[in-house]
Amino acid sequence: MEKGNTVPVAAKNHTLQLDNRRKAALTGVMEVLAFDENQVVLRTESGEVALMGEGLHVTRLELSEGQLTVEGKIDSFFYSAPRKSSRLFRKSK
Repeated sequence: MEKGNTVPVAAKNHTLQLDNRRKAALTGVMEVLAFDENQVVLRTESGEVALMGEGLHVTRLELSEGQLTVEGKIDSFFYSAPRKSSRLFRKSK
């Protein structure tokens, strides 16, 4: 890296902390792709992430810092590789 060039912290790291399947705190979040009470789909530095469950709601969103917190009953989560041309997940209608 050349001197003087910096990369924002959110662009370097991604973490997911899950507390008792009731609260998930993520860093490295770049974009919220879709969300409703049953799923939250995000684009992170490590690929797309889907959190699935019931009664999900975003309680904190600071994209400038790459941080997001979701609360509710979290049943599962999974990652997919980043895609350039299309999104893996689509918002349900």
